[in-house]
Amino acid sequence: MRTALALLRLTRVHNALMAGVGVWLGGFLAGMDGGEWRLILASVSAALVCGAGNAFNDFKDIEVDRINHPRRPLPAGDLQSYQAILAASVMNLVGLIIAGVVGSVFLLVVAVSVALLFVYNFSLKKKALWGNLVVALLGALTFIAGGLVKDFAAVRTLPGPAIPAGYAFLFHFGRELVKDIADDRGDRNAHYRTLPMLISHKNVVVLITAVYLVLILLAVLPIGWTWYTQVYTYLVIFGVSIPLMAIVGYLIMAKSMRRFVLAGGALKILMVAGLLAFLLGRK
Repeated sequence: MRTALALLRLTRVHNALMAGVGVWLGGFLAGMDGGEWRLILASVSAALVCGAGNAFNDFKDIEVDRINHPRRPLPAGDLQSYQAILAASVMNLVGLIIAGVVGSVFLLVVAVSVALLFVYNFSLKKKALWGNLVVALLGALTFIAGGLVKDFAAVRTLPGPAIPAGYAFLFHFGRELVKDIADDRGDRNAHYRTLPMLISHKNVVVLITAVYLVLILLAVLPIGWTWYTQVYTYLVIFGVSIPLMAIVGYLIMAKSMRRFVLAGGALKILMVAGLLAFLLGRK
């Protein structure tokens, strides 16, 4: 039982579930029935691949996590390295098999995602901006992948899955920058070259502020159109935009790294609010 719980923590099951929900919501916004078996299988596939990426990430980052995240299963000694590799390999394999059942186009998207996660963990995460952009791209790709389960036309039709994909890209990009600052001590020890090491924490906060201001502006623009219901309006304003502005202010006044750790957790909650805005706001 202890090993099973450690494996769930290793895969960061909440993040994996969010990836699965993103794919499901992308298909739902593309006009699919939420109970359609291909969409459900696609969501499971995405969750497995995301979990595999997280497991492999922890394997590659075990020494960094001894400083940044000592309670994670590998640095804490709750799991062995071979168990992380085995879990990642099995989840990737099963995820790809399920993707093949869903369809060739979806399989291609999943295969590209697996490849990007591999390159990210081996190389790009150590480089300023590139790692951040890959994570943001993968976050956005979940919605597009869900739309592709239906067809290409569904992805091109607005609002569809393209709108939440754009929001997800900006949201994940900003959050990755927040995490870079929060993990700065361990990253420096591992000789990573993340953005905070190149342009200072203060300048990264300026970039985070700019990214989230653009996100807020884009999120409220559809309110004046007829794409979504009033539920979208309320959730975007009170569940996302106002809290996001508060978090940005919190970061601007930050005097300790702990604020960035707390902000990263708070941003996860806003992701849920954003998903609900699209789910409940669809006409």
